[in-house]
Amino acid sequence: MQSLGAVLTALLAVDFGAAASRIKRNALLWGIVAVLLVTAYVFALVAIALVLAEHYSPIIAAVAIAVALFAVALVLIAVMAARNARDRRLVDERRRRSLLQTNLALAAATSILRKQPLIGVGTAIAVGLLLGLGKGRRRSDRR
Repeated sequence: MQSLGAVLTALLAVDFGAAASRIKRNALLWGIVAVLLVTAYVFALVAIALVLAEHYSPIIAAVAIAVALFAVALVLIAVMAARNARDRRLVDERRRRSLLQTNLALAAATSILRKQPLIGVGTAIAVGLLLGLGKGRRRSDRR
């Protein structure tokens, strides 16, 4: 009769092997999808260039596509910069709020500790618990 450790090890090896093969298969499929999407994008650009070349010269069509893609890239860069600045502001605000809570808790704890030392010990424990519980991430903070 096999030991419990050997059985659990065999089960874990099977799970890791299945997960690894699933990840490899998904990575291969996503790679194929990415290649197909890039190819479709290139052919769409060629089709747009051909349609524009019928109405304008081929050089003007190529320049128009290049300018349009450049403008889209600039808009995306501006959106990313705005979102990064917003994220930085949120992180700074959370840090400020946490520091303020810590300072207020320490001020309250020291004032109580001076007046009544036994209540101060209980307060210090309570403040430590409150500060420890406040460190968890909320669902809205994960975004």
